[in-house]
Amino acid sequence: KFVTTERGYSPPLGLIQLATCINNNTDHEAKILDAQVLELNFDDIKREVKKINPDIVGMSAFTFTLLDSIYTAKIVKEFNKNIKIILGGAHPTLFPYETIKQANIDIVVYGEGEITFQELINNLDNGKKLNEVDGILFKENNKILKTKPREFIKNLDDLPMSDRTLTPYKKYFSVLSKRNPLTTAVTSRGCSYKCTFCDRPQAGGKTWRARSPKLVVDEMEGCANLGIKEILFYDDTWTMNMKRSEEICKEIISRKLNISWDVRTRVDRVDYNLLKLMKRAGCGRVNFGVESGTEYGLMKIKKETDLKTVEEAFKLCREAGMDSLAYFMLGLPGETKEQMLETIKFSKKLNPDFCHFSVFTPYPETGIWRDLDSRGENYISDAWRKYAENPTSSFDLPTCNEFLDKKELFDMCNFAYKSFYFRPKYMAKELIKVNSFKEFARKTRAAMKILSV
Repeated sequence: KFVTTERGYSPPLGLIQLATCINNNTDHEAKILDAQVLELNFDDIKREVKKINPDIVGMSAFTFTLLDSIYTAKIVKEFNKNIKIILGGAHPTLFPYETIKQANIDIVVYGEGEITFQELINNLDNGKKLNEVDGILFKENNKILKTKPREFIKNLDDLPMSDRTLTPYKKYFSVLSKRNPLTTAVTSRGCSYKCTFCDRPQAGGKTWRARSPKLVVDEMEGCANLGIKEILFYDDTWTMNMKRSEEICKEIISRKLNISWDVRTRVDRVDYNLLKLMKRAGCGRVNFGVESGTEYGLMKIKKETDLKTVEEAFKLCREAGMDSLAYFMLGLPGETKEQMLETIKFSKKLNPDFCHFSVFTPYPETGIWRDLDSRGENYISDAWRKYAENPTSSFDLPTCNEFLDKKELFDMCNFAYKSFYFRPKYMAKELIKVNSFKEFARKTRAAMKILSV
């Protein structure tokens, strides 16, 4: 509850990139309506759609926002049935046929959408041409047609710099950020690791692709010129190529940019010199996917690292004067209650500045999902597929731990948060770091949320 209600708002980066490509590379005009940050209800959305009166409404759908997307499609069609509704994003990519069968959905984009969407809107009125657009499903003569998958974009430098002025960019913030407003950015896509819990290779591919250091810093400079104070890099492994990371840092320093940033990466892709350089270039925090505090857990998810390497990475962060965050999962298949408690104990031993705990969910097409399916435990895949076919508010994310039921797992997760954040030494350390009453009030609200769990 604490994480989801107090974390703030991040910009819809995928939609921003799509809209930028459309505005830069076609004769069409794209606008973005971020209903979340503007805190719009469905009546507000309907009013805005009437005001804009678009030819196309495109939405990015995650599984947990699918019902909202479907209802939005309904109210758009009620206003004007001729408006084309296009859905893309993580959920349609995993469940393309189930998504296109939903009422009021005209076209589904699966896979990376930047090139696909440009070709799609240029050929929307020509059914024959639609067949030539890779990466889509559409309806024609009561039939569903699916074109071949689009190849991943090989050179990310070919994409234009995201136009953040398409959104109310000054409204975005995070409870973890020291400076606001903030934005998000992605400088690389794809992951060659084989972690069995992760669904990222399905979205970004298994080959790592990256933008050049100069263009990364050009984008950072553009953000700074807009008055944005902090950038959250959402790359899966920002330091995958450590030499490239060094080049980015040196370019930031040479331009004397005054902007904070943080990254996500692996514990085995940092060293002291790189962390020190990142700190000097404005990086305020490194977010590590630790995932488990036991050797069993790390082996189970094929993380290809060990607890000693984990401890070393957090030690290096402290020595470099860098804040750190650790991500953990509880409830892996075969994980006992005692092992979950060991993970919680290990989180406190690491002593990062922040910890994020979650109950493990076997996401579609991940290694653990496929393993469960191969063993005949297809209640997991059935639950997801049934929801994709017939989305309802009663959908319950499945768990797959043999020792604790779902309620017990969430109780364990809530215990982990309280156990980590309400240590006297931790609270004293955080109070010392508070720089303003506003920051104090925000952290107090977050603490009250934890207490209420």
